[in-house]
Amino acid sequence: MTAVRIPADLLKRPAEEAARRLALVQLERAAESRKQLVDGDRDEALHDFRVALRRLRSILRSHRSTFSVEFPKKALRRLAALAAATNPGRDAEVQLVWLASFTDELKPAERAGHRELTRELAQRRDESYRIVEREIVRDFAGIAEELAERLVAYKVAMNLERPARPPSFAAATREALTRSAGEFLDRLGQVESVADETAAHAARIAAKRLRYLAEPVVPWIGAARRPVELLKEVQDLLGELRDGQLLAALVGQALAEFESKRAQRLIEATLDGPLTPAQERVPVGRRERSGLIAVARRLGARRSELFLSLAQDWLGEGAPRRQALVAALAELDRSLAAPPRRRLGRAVPAPR
Repeated sequence: MTAVRIPADLLKRPAEEAARRLALVQLERAAESRKQLVDGDRDEALHDFRVALRRLRSILRSHRSTFSVEFPKKALRRLAALAAATNPGRDAEVQLVWLASFTDELKPAERAGHRELTRELAQRRDESYRIVEREIVRDFAGIAEELAERLVAYKVAMNLERPARPPSFAAATREALTRSAGEFLDRLGQVESVADETAAHAARIAAKRLRYLAEPVVPWIGAARRPVELLKEVQDLLGELRDGQLLAALVGQALAEFESKRAQRLIEATLDGPLTPAQERVPVGRRERSGLIAVARRLGARRSELFLSLAQDWLGEGAPRRQALVAALAELDRSLAAPPRRRLGRAVPAPR
């Protein structure tokens, strides 16, 4: 795939041309990451591949109305499946980092459960990454080739009797930002307590999509930097809440398994005759259980802390960070209404 050039007057270019160029850049970066995987450079390559894939799918989704043709549904489905396949490994990786952050604080009796949970997550991470690496190496080259063919060239129909200029990329981005900002604020408004996990997850996804719309215009419009920073902040906050939710489910599952083993041992002992006091106190998984409860306790405290920060800064129309974002997006909208013709300062590459 040949290198794609981002022109200095991108914001003034027709929306479809600009969106195609940006999509091709991300497709190229994903292809580079695939090559690194083939060459054996796993960790950074997987991260770069995930980011490029997210940005590519965001461009294709957010600027769907600007494209004059539909992209192959099979290729888009395969792209979505590849993106989804990278999630379990990434989730386990983040959870392992969190577990390692308080290992030294645990009592000796609590460390067995912590080790068991760490071992299981490491297995999940490694198995997930092995699977996704095989899928990326096997499938992505064909998907990339098919999409590149559709992205690299397109036809423009001209009405000579009533000529009309196609919308600029700045105008299309402005419209998409307005729509996406409304969706994000609506999703955020549905989060009222730490128990609103589904709503918080939807708000995080909406924040990410909104940020990906704003980031490509940063090299041209300085006013885009502030909303990108604020969106990254709330996305990280909501993301950590989501990670906590997933880890809590895993801890609950592990505790349920230990209780099931204990009950099974009691049933087996009962069938053999009357239980002695010692048999009634079956120590199945006692040390592991103690460690899992310690993890759950810390997890609950961290989730409460995160939600308090979210509530104070972002929830409700008067929340300071929410107000700052609304103001920053309004400033960006005004800047896009009269965009500069060239990049600000020296040339800046498309966002990674």
